[in-house]
Parts: sequence; structure tokens; C-alpha cells
Amino acid sequence: MAVIGLSCRFPGAADPGAFWRNLVSAADSVGTAPPGRWEERVGPAPAEPRNPIRHGGFIEGIDEFDARFFGIVRREAEYMDPQQRLLLELSWQALEDAAVPAHSLRATRWGVYVGAGADDFRTQYFASGRLDRFGHMGSSRSLLAGRVSHHLGLRGPSEVVDTGQSSSLYALHRALASLRLGECDAALVAGVNLNLLPDVTDQVQLWGGLSADGRCRAFDERADGYVRAEGGGVVVLKPLEAAVRDGDHVYCVVRGSAANNDGGRTALGVPSPDAQREVIEAAHRAAGVTGASVGYVELHGTGTPVGDPVEAEALGEAIGRRRSRATPLLVGSVKSNIGHLESAAGIAGFIKACLVLHHGQLPPTLHHHRSPAELPLADLNLRVVGADQEERLGTDEVVGVSSFGMGGTNVHVVLAGSPARTDPSGRLGSRTPSERPTTDTVWCLSGRTREAARSLARAFLEHSFPTERYTVSDVAWSLAQRGEGEHRVAVVGGSWDEMRDGLLKIVAGHDLAIPADWLHEGGTERAAWVAVAGTYAAHGDLAKVADRLGTGRRKVPGLPTYPFERDTFHGPTPPHPVAPAPEPAPAAPEEARTRPLLDGWQQAADPSERLWLIRSFLERELLDVLGETGDEHLRVDPDSTFKDLGVDSMSLLELQDRLTAATAVELPESALFDHPTVNDLAAHLNTELEALRG
Repeated sequence: MAVIGLSCRFPGAADPGAFWRNLVSAADSVGTAPPGRWEERVGPAPAEPRNPIRHGGFIEGIDEFDARFFGIVRREAEYMDPQQRLLLELSWQALEDAAVPAHSLRATRWGVYVGAGADDFRTQYFASGRLDRFGHMGSSRSLLAGRVSHHLGLRGPSEVVDTGQSSSLYALHRALASLRLGECDAALVAGVNLNLLPDVTDQVQLWGGLSADGRCRAFDERADGYVRAEGGGVVVLKPLEAAVRDGDHVYCVVRGSAANNDGGRTALGVPSPDAQREVIEAAHRAAGVTGASVGYVELHGTGTPVGDPVEAEALGEAIGRRRSRATPLLVGSVKSNIGHLESAAGIAGFIKACLVLHHGQLPPTLHHHRSPAELPLADLNLRVVGADQEERLGTDEVVGVSSFGMGGTNVHVVLAGSPARTDPSGRLGSRTPSERPTTDTVWCLSGRTREAARSLARAFLEHSFPTERYTVSDVAWSLAQRGEGEHRVAVVGGSWDEMRDGLLKIVAGHDLAIPADWLHEGGTERAAWVAVAGTYAAHGDLAKVADRLGTGRRKVPGLPTYPFERDTFHGPTPPHPVAPAPEPAPAAPEEARTRPLLDGWQQAADPSERLWLIRSFLERELLDVLGETGDEHLRVDPDSTFKDLGVDSMSLLELQDRLTAATAVELPESALFDHPTVNDLAAHLNTELEALRG
């Protein structure tokens, strides 16, 4: 199975490129809880621990989300688990990295597999006392996968699995099995974990799993526990044959995987060396490899005094002692850089392994100086990758990734480098740009808003392109596989310098950028490129651009993805003690109720004024139902359908109740579906009032 797309938000890194730069530069992305985090508890502070740990690996902006990009109304987004929001954005970014148009996936047999275990938002939501009908699905763990499948229209399996800390690597194992069984044609595999509540960290500290100073020291004599961390990652899996057929970039290939359980061989929560050895050997059999061909293993590597010796013993028996003493097995742990992402730890290690194979380099593991006596690395023929020398993978060496859950579920996956590929025209994909003809082209960028399109251009301007492997036409082809936003810009050129100059013009406010000399010595061929680019910027139609680009291009990995325009959603928080609410006043009898809309309607003599009153009322009430009243500039398009406005059936029923209360007109439930726009419903309601009131 080929890995053709990646996305992530990990501590210190908003994308895989930044993540890789942090790894090779030995960056430590663990810190203390940011302002506003871990300040609200769901219960009283416990007597223990006396010195609560507040170190962790944190990501920025967990309360931010581009709801309008995904067609989600503000009220619904407010009551969505931020893990759901994060996975929507990461899934979109992974598809863009894979150069797979999201719109092309509707009604396809793509699967979604998510590893997750944290229920912080759900706990926080129920403790707040602010229940809302959107909170039922917004706090459901099953919707972590289901919402992605729903938004993209995917018809394959959609699963959320929880095997503790091995959840996301187990989700990958499930996806591989589903692909091989033919249950889906491709898959999005994800892991997510957000640490919202200090109560959970206090509980883990009491359990005894956390490092006192907030550092994971895998296989080191100072190891005293792990540090909690958060984030999410998504990978796109596809059968290798299909990836080659479609001209996809392949980061690496998954050769095989295996999963098992400790099965009571030790105490609950204590790992079994035999079980870990067995799962590694089973993964090797599935991959058709031996320990001698393994060049590196990404450890579970939490840095706990109990877990590290067990993992080392299993690796030594399964791989290390079966290798030449001259070439000990190299191991490392990403937890030393970003902390332990718990249910998302497996996907973090997996993405690191994908990047290792993609770049051929092994980043150092932090905080490792010397192993303890009970963990004899030399005897086990293991060596932790350090910063003292640069390590690289051998050409044919494979990489293993381990992840173990505290309930005993163990997973190991074997990865290999991307094989020699051919592009869709049948030519060797390994040729360098100097061996391929330079051609003029157009880069098409778009966004939901004009500023989003400009921001994307700015990101491309700042991006470091792999010019030694790809051409400007390859970038153009990759961009032509993306979605098409309402606002579009285009850059025409034939060299990296021309494209950079064009991006500068777009950032400055132009919608179309053309090299200056093209206007005087362009010729008919260049005039045709300008025409295609101008038509795209003005009217869209990426299909015509793709036709003009032709075949023989290569998809470029790691390009900047869509710049989401995020709003802030604070969500429910635990309540502060307040005085008891006064007893509600008895409801007024029906005949004594005041109805401002109805009173105004009866006083209006002009039929057009009556219709205007109803339409204005409908617009205000609809915005209120959707939780959008805080934006004074937001307007409802009275001719857009309720579905296009993001109104679900439950919101329509709430709107129906409000209309009945305001007008005393008993509207059937079907009325809002039979009259699906504000204008249609206003006209219908006006007719009903005239029949009743005259």
C-alpha cells in the first residue's frame, strides 16, 4: 500500500514540512500549558498530586476553525468537539498534498479510519450545563470519522477505534486490512488527541506515568515517565498499483502490519516482552522481510522505567540479536521531540517514518545520553540515533514503527521506500528537471474569499520548492488537481523566477500575473496560455487548464495547502457558582400574548410592506437559530436554499416552532421543505396570514 499524502499539526509544527525541519534540527517542542489552557476544571482540585505537572506538547489555535469553508453554521461549530474540527481541516490538507481533488471523491469507496481516545470535550460539555441539540453529534466520538465521511461524501467504511495509546497505528492496521479485503479503494487514516482538561493530567500523574520535568527520555538512565502532548495527523493510503497508474507521488510503501494483545501474560498496564516480540515477527512475516533488512525502528519509546526495558528486550530478540554486531539496529522516538500524543502517538511515529524514507535521513532522538544497566543496548545490538553523527538509511533497508496500548494491544508496521516509478505517460519518473523540457505553464490558486487566494499566493511565495526534482509545470499540474474556490488568481510563466515575480503581483492585488516580455514577444503559444489563465481567473474551469497542461507531469509533494480563515469558538466551559435562578413567571394565556411581528403585520396596509416584515423576521430568526447573530455584516441570501445555507433538518424544526410562536399560524413540518428559501417561505407565510387575518 502506498502512502500518497500527509498532513499534521503537532507541537511546534503546523504541517509535515515544519515537522521534518524540527526533527532534523533536534528541536524540543515541549513547553508549559499556554495561557487559558488547563485553567478550568470539571471538579474541585484534588488533594493529590500536591505539585501538579503542567508541562506538555501543545498546538496553537485549538479553539479556531474555518466553519464557513466546510459549510458549518456557527452554532453547530460551537458545540463540536475541536478534535472533529481539526480532523476536517487535516483531511482536506492531506488530500491536497496527495493532489486528489476532494470533489472527485463523492460517492466513491474511500474509507476513513481514526484512532482516538480522549473525551475531554464531552466531559466539559456535560459539566457546563449548556446543553444544545448540536452537542449530541458534536460530542460523539464516532463523528470523528463520520463527519469526515459525510463532508466528503465517502461510501467506504468509517471507523473510530480506541486501543489506548496504540489507537492510531491500530486504525492504520484496520485500514490496510480493509484495503486488502476490497472493502474500500483508498483510505484516510488519522489519529487525534487534544488535552483540554487539567483533571486528566492529574489522573495520569497519580497513576505514575508522567515525567517530573516534562521530558520523554527513551532508553535513557534518567527516564522517569512521559510528557502528555496533543495534535493530529492524517495519511492517505492507496494500493501501490493504483498510485502508479494515477501518477501519484509515493512517500513510501507499507509492506505489512500486525496486531496482538498481551493477553494476561503480565499485570494489567504492564507490557509483555513476548507479546511485543511476537507482533514484530508477525509484521515481518506479513511484509516478507527479515530483521536483517530493518534499518531503523521508530519506537513506542515513552521513556518509562517499566516500558522501555520491555520494548528493548523485544526488539533485541526479534531483530537486534539476529543482525551482525557490526550493524546494530538503529532506534529512536519522536516522543522526545513533541511528547506522547497518546491515541495519536502511532500516527505521529508513522508520519515521522514516512518522512525518514522520503528524505533518507534519520533525525536524532533527544534527551538520550546513556542507557541504564537493566537496559543493555549493546548486548541487545541496539543503538539510539543521536545528534553526534548524521545517520542515513541504506537503499534497500525497511523501517518499523511500534505502538503499544496500556490495555495490551500492540501494533507493528513495516515500511519501505518508494519503488522506481513511471509517470502517466510511461516515462521514468526519476528523471531530473534538467532532463525534461522546460515549458510555459499557469499556476491556478483559489479560495473561498479573495484574501484566502492572496494568502495562498503568499505561502507559495515563501515556499522552498524542490527545484532539483520538479519543474514549474509539475507544480501547475499538482494545483490543477485541487478544488476550485469562488475567488481565483493565476500566474503565467515558464521559469521559477517568472513564477516568483508573478506571485509578488498576486500578493500585491492582481488577479492575473503575466511576465512583462510576454506582452511584446509572446507569440501565439504564449497568447494561448494567457487566454487560458485569464478565463480561469475570471470564470474558473480547472478542467480546461488541466487539458492545456497535458500529460507527463509529476505530482509535487509538500506544497502549501489551503489557508483556512479561522474564527474562534470557545465552546462550553464548566460553570462558576452562581445564585439560584428565580422561579419562572407563569406563562401568559394564549389570548394575552404579544406578538410584535403579528402586530406589525396587521398594522401595515401595503402588501409589499407586510411581505418585507415577514422576510426580515425570517432572516433574523434564521441567523439566531444558526448562532450567527454576532456578525453584524452577515446577511442571508433570501434566494439560497436552506440546505445551501447550512441549515439542517433539526434547525428547520426549531425555526418552525419560532414562526408558530410569532404568528399563531400552525405550519406543518413539510412547509419548510416545500418552501426551501427565505423568499419562498415568506410568501407562503404571508398567504397563510392573509387567509387567517385578512
